Amino acid sequence: MAWTTPKTDWTTGELVAAEDMNAVGENLAQLGSVRSAVGAYTTPEDITAGVSEFTDIDSSNLSLTITTAGGDVMIHFHGSVERFGGQWTYMDIDLDVDGNRQGDDSGILQFFIDHKETTVSFTRLIQNLAAGSHTFKLQWKHDNRAVGSRLFAGAQFWVREI
Repeated sequence: MAWTTPKTDWTTGELVAAEDMNAVGENLAQLGSVRSAVGAYTTPEDITAGVSEFTDIDSSNLSLTITTAGGDVMIHFHGSVERFGGQWTYMDIDLDVDGNRQGDDSGILQFFIDHKETTVSFTRLIQNLAAGSHTFKLQWKHDNRAVGSRLFAGAQFWVREI
């Protein structure tokens, strides 16, 4: 299926032919397929780290690359994290898009972990992204150097052009 330039020179009383309707159907299908870029990953096992500067949570798997037609991209993450080796910490999560962190010093999401396990999630919209290949990386850090972090298996991270 390819895009067909729509007929624009209609005249009063002209009947719609089968090829006109077929062209409309093919164009609608083409529009639907343009924005279908999706990347997703579900962690099969726990990931641990003890970092006090933003770093990729898992640079191999929680780094998603999609090729977009240009426009808006929605990013989502949800999972359970815990702290270990200390009594408390602030954990910060950020999103790196093509080498550029999206948040400030605390990332796009900061939360306090005063007990062992906390469920976190975010959905973020990146608007007006240029057409082409884009890489999205999930990053984290925490404020207490004596504390380690664990992301439990089953966490999901996805990006989708909308």
